[in-house]
Parts: sequence; structure tokens; C-alpha cells
Amino acid sequence: MHDLFLYSIVFSLGLVSFITCFAAEFKRSKKEDIRWDRERNCYIPESHAFGLGTAAVLCFCLAQIIGNIIVYRNHRTRIKREDGYKIIDLPLPAVLLLISWSNFVVVVLILSTAISMSRVQAYGEGWLEEDCYLVKDGVFAASGCLAILGLGGLTISANRIKLQKKKQQQLVQVVIKDQEKRRSIEEEQNHYEHQTKKSSETVIHLVEETSSTTNISRI
Repeated sequence: MHDLFLYSIVFSLGLVSFITCFAAEFKRSKKEDIRWDRERNCYIPESHAFGLGTAAVLCFCLAQIIGNIIVYRNHRTRIKREDGYKIIDLPLPAVLLLISWSNFVVVVLILSTAISMSRVQAYGEGWLEEDCYLVKDGVFAASGCLAILGLGGLTISANRIKLQKKKQQQLVQVVIKDQEKRRSIEEEQNHYEHQTKKSSETVIHLVEETSSTTNISRI
């Protein structure tokens, strides 16, 4: 239930990030928003894409952090064995986790740059070296899609680890039961051998006593 609650949070934050990215795509500054003064200095007013993009980045970062908490919880779950504890080691989830983090860095860099361009670019200052810049078409939308893909990979990684953990737990339980069964059989065999040996010693002792009694009678 706890993991399900965390998954729902990741899904909700990812969905909000995706929606705000697409909203920012439609609210970004366009060529007709550029203004010029007599000295040919450009000016671009702040667009709504700044606030929407900021919200998208924050939601995406929170979703990434919570998703990694789920992965960490599942990955660090240990399985009790006869020879100690074994930490689950899975190559596929590790690859998905690496891709997710690489995607996270790319999305944050792209969105941060686009958000910065969505702020006010004043006369004589611009965005870089007194030049004004506009966010290209599809940048916010592509970032939203990448965010969803990255969170999807993170969720799949967490689920794969959890499923593999259950399989390993079942396997360990089977091994433990088999070992207990073998021990029980060995104990029964040892007990039987002990009883047999004890009975043999008793018979030998009785035979010796009988033989001794017979010899005494003859004397």
C-alpha cells in the first residue's frame, strides 16, 4: 500500500509536469512579441511560459526523487538466507535507472534554458550579449514527453526489482524447506542408527551374561 501511494504521487507529478510543459509551449514568447527601440535594441516581455516551465521542472524533480526512493527501498530489501543476507543485484533495472537519470539531466537543462529565455529580456540587455532569444518550437513539448518517458523507465525499474525480489524470496523459501527436510531425514537416520546400535549392544551384553551364567553353572 505504501509503494502504491508513492506510485500515485509520481504519476500525478509526472502528469502535472507533462501538462504544464504543453501549456508552456502555447504560452511561450513569439516573434510578434519582440519590440525594438530607435537604437535597434530588442525587448521581449516575460511570458506565462516562465511560470508554467518552473512548475514543470519542480514537479518533475519531485517525481524523480520520489521514484528513486521507491527504487532504493526495493533494491535495498534483503533476503534472509542460511549463509547470511544477500542484496538483490539486477542489471536491467540498473540500466533503466541510469537512462532515467540521464534523461532527467537533459530535461532539466533544456527546461532551465527555456525558462530563462521566457523571462523579461530588457532593452540593451537581451538574453545573451544584448541579443534577444526565443524558445524554439516544440522545446517545451519535447521536454514534457521526455519527462514522462524518464519517469516511466524509473517506475518500470522499481517494479522489476520488486518482482525479482518476490521470486528470489520464493526460491529461498524452497531452498530452506528442502534443507529442513534433509535435516529431518538425517536426524531420523541418526536416531535409527543410534537405536540400532543401542539394541545391538544390549543383545551382546545379554549374550555375554548368559554365557557367563552358563559357565558358572558348569563349574
